[in-house]
Amino acid sequence: MRNTIALGLILLSGMLLLNSGYDVYRCFVPKKIVEPQPVRLVRIEGKNCPLYYPEGQ
Repeated sequence: MRNTIALGLILLSGMLLLNSGYDVYRCFVPKKIVEPQPVRLVRIEGKNCPLYYPEGQ
């Protein structure tokens, strides 16, 4: 019984260690960031201030 619990804890800690190692790897090797695209904004006059929203919406 004790051996089964010990084996389960060892497997669980190993899985958590691998998962945290993978998270650290992903942190240092991020996916390529897409270049931001400029957005044209349309201005309309609101009641107290101007409002801006993306063109085409």
